[in-house]
Amino acid sequence: MTLFLTKVWGWDVPVGPLQFSTSGWRDNALRQLEGGDRVVLVGTTGEQTPDDMKGRLLGVMQPSREPVMSMDFDVRARPGDFVDGEYKWPVGLMNLRAWSLPERPKLNQISDRKFSMDSAQGIVPLIDDEAARVLALDWREEALMQPTAQAQVRMAKRHGTAKRTAPPPTTTRRGVMHMRRAPAYTYAMRVAGARPSAFKIGWAFDFKQRARQFNHAALPGLGGLEYQPFRFHLWDTARQAYSMEQALLAHLSDRVHSDNGEVVTGLSDDALDAAWFAGVSGKL
Repeated sequence: MTLFLTKVWGWDVPVGPLQFSTSGWRDNALRQLEGGDRVVLVGTTGEQTPDDMKGRLLGVMQPSREPVMSMDFDVRARPGDFVDGEYKWPVGLMNLRAWSLPERPKLNQISDRKFSMDSAQGIVPLIDDEAARVLALDWREEALMQPTAQAQVRMAKRHGTAKRTAPPPTTTRRGVMHMRRAPAYTYAMRVAGARPSAFKIGWAFDFKQRARQFNHAALPGLGGLEYQPFRFHLWDTARQAYSMEQALLAHLSDRVHSDNGEVVTGLSDDALDAAWFAGVSGKL
């Protein structure tokens, strides 16, 4: 495992992708990165970076080789992040894992080197002594930001896995056990038109089909409620998808609607996201 360094304007949780200003800088990073490598994020000393983050080690990312667009994620924009309506770091790499560094030491406590512009635009490998000091710090794993539904569909199409069908219905014990081991989604659907705001929490082998089933009964075209996919996460097994559903509903038990145990009400998007990303990372 090699540790790299890059400079950023800040650090947010849940953690978005590793961002770059151009596809060229991203491609340069891909040429350097190997499986298991990690990138240490250091706040710049410029005015764009919050004072408590300037010149400090903020977090660590383990990027994948999956190229993404930064705006496929609900990244938190700061003043100056856009020029003529264009985001300054439009391309990125999907992360496999991410950690905060609660101690946030100054960069000069880790290294006495002067890092060039390469560290602001791309990634620079740390030498052994620097890497050892970083590895000795306390690392706290954080939830990852999930790409939008549209982005996940686009990535699935790129990999030739866009169409994921549910296992065939079965009544045999062996068949049921097989279905439990089949990939499935945990989902959160916004119940559009509900007052107060509401989300339907559940799991399904095909969350889009489930939304169509709900809307077929709700008849939104005639003024009924509409179920709109808001968040979803694909698990390796239906058992995992069900476990996250139950963990979310238990965590939000004070918000569960009295007439439907899978609907939570009175939640903002941010509040639902906080619970959702905790559920994805197994922290509920």
